[in-house]
Amino acid sequence: MYKKILFGTCLTDYCMHVFNFTLNLAKSSNAKLWIYHGLGRLRLGPEETAAKIKAAEEQVAAAYVPKMKASGFSDFMINVSDGDVVPEMVKLARNARIDLLVMGTSTHTPVSVSEGAPANTLGLTATQLILSAPCPVLVIPPALIPGLATR
Repeated sequence: MYKKILFGTCLTDYCMHVFNFTLNLAKSSNAKLWIYHGLGRLRLGPEETAAKIKAAEEQVAAAYVPKMKASGFSDFMINVSDGDVVPEMVKLARNARIDLLVMGTSTHTPVSVSEGAPANTLGLTATQLILSAPCPVLVIPPALIPGLATR
């Protein structure tokens, strides 16, 4: 069904739960997985920017590659960029002809155990991507995250 999946991460614990879902989806779909981490607009010189990107690529790899290797998954790419996150993800999705973009609701765990989800937990990035992505966007709700389900 999906051959190319893009996962957007901010490298939080919450994102690891969303990644687990995405990895299972990629494996069951036999899809290539792109992992994207945006640094925002850095406003640094070219050498400093390149160093920040390289460091972030290493951080992303350390967070996700061992889990993929342990599960026997190897068809992935890591993309890190500076610049505004939403336009960069849209550009990547368009250029790579992504079939599905997967992300969480916000950069922080949106609700605590036994709290109801407030109406504003979707997050600005998720909202903007839903409106501008060139492909379907799957937003993983808090109820699918272990320990966050309230019902």
